[in-house]
Amino acid sequence: NATYSERLQIGYRWYTANGVAPKFPFGHGLSYTTFGYSNLQVASGSSEAVVATVSFSLTNTGRVAGAEVAQLYIGFPASAGEPPRQLRQFGKFFLQPGASQTVEFTLSDRDVSIWDVVVHDWARVQGSFNIFVGASSTDIRLTGQVTL
Repeated sequence: NATYSERLQIGYRWYTANGVAPKFPFGHGLSYTTFGYSNLQVASGSSEAVVATVSFSLTNTGRVAGAEVAQLYIGFPASAGEPPRQLRQFGKFFLQPGASQTVEFTLSDRDVSIWDVVVHDWARVQGSFNIFVGASSTDIRLTGQVTL
């Protein structure tokens, strides 16, 4: 028998839960330009396919063209017993200097569910979810909340 005492808190999830700053956080990347994040909008959806929509503006604030990998993390309600932040969506966006793009991520029923060991199936969690958007697991630029 193997004992997994860390449970779900492995990798970036452990660092976040324990307040440890890694040298190279999950999702970290280097660029010759800079990007700004703004105008976060979070809305609950109306179907299993889309239970929530997260959108924001991504702007190349630097002087050269470049790409950014924007990442969406969620934080389950504390009652779920999940790690504090979990990656759910990401996308790579190429922008010219000064250009902006609206980025939209959707969360499905599965994205807000956890495995129920009693019934051996996914169970949707109800409550208030924290929304985190950023460039890596530790470089969070926008935060919001949605109740499902």
